[in-house]
Amino acid sequence: METTPCSIDGELVTARLAGRMEDTMQAFAVRAACFIGEQDVPYSEEFDGQDFGATHLVAYLGSEPVGALRIRWFQSFAMPERLAVMQRFRGHQVGRLLLERARTLAESRGCKILYTRLSPGQATYFEKQGWRRLDDGRVPGARPTVALVRPVDPANQSAEIADTDAIALSTQYRLDMPAGAVA
Repeated sequence: METTPCSIDGELVTARLAGRMEDTMQAFAVRAACFIGEQDVPYSEEFDGQDFGATHLVAYLGSEPVGALRIRWFQSFAMPERLAVMQRFRGHQVGRLLLERARTLAESRGCKILYTRLSPGQATYFEKQGWRRLDDGRVPGARPTVALVRPVDPANQSAEIADTDAIALSTQYRLDMPAGAVA
């Protein structure tokens, strides 16, 4: 994926790590507007207890937050998720900018693969960015999601997720549940 600059009305869009609580709150505000406000995603599903162990990227047009992405880190891969771009800024490559920034960050940390789970409707966007589907999204008793992967190095198309990492992703544990319980 080439790293073409992203601009809106001639103003450069930048993507940077959320290094301060204010930055993290801006990422949360973008996500809340996009997922809770637009898509009626329940609050408890959007803010799932994984945020404070994750890295957040925020896209800015000047000083205004216009996009956000959460990245979780595993032994052999990174998991970019919760990609959100404010509705009025869509179509300007903001999502692409955030995904590319996540890829370069993962590369700098030694990751070989990016992995994510999305709704089937969102998967098409990721596929246009070079991601590959791993499954059809049918999980019994759950909202349909699609697993996608992308090598961090586009020249290494054979990179795969380690079996032990895939097992860790098969269940998500919540901090507020008794030991051994699965959300």
